[in-house]
Amino acid sequence: MASFFKVLTKIDIERTLSLPDSCLQALQQSQRSHGGKKLKVKDDIGILWNFRCTIRPGAVRRLHIVSGWVQFVRFKRLNTGDAIVLYKDDDTVTGPHYKIEVVKGHGDNYSSFVHKREI
Repeated sequence: MASFFKVLTKIDIERTLSLPDSCLQALQQSQRSHGGKKLKVKDDIGILWNFRCTIRPGAVRRLHIVSGWVQFVRFKRLNTGDAIVLYKDDDTVTGPHYKIEVVKGHGDNYSSFVHKREI
């Protein structure tokens, strides 16, 4: 079951990705770092990405990826309208992290993906 699904906007592509509090709660104490938290994400080809995140206070707390995200976007050649899906995973070698899957395109790609994955 997916932890997070988001169709990417221009801000997501050019600057930062904002994650909901549920993703924040899933982070382990061991992933804290100076100036924020680390979010480990493994992509579909097995690359482990280490994003540095900050928590922005407010009525709704959100986790913002502040470093590493733009490099991921460029590496995956993501565009506005593409989507990402995060799954929680506990790997005995790399430790707790998320798996990320990218859905390219618009329209029918999402509905078939959502139906197939039961998001």
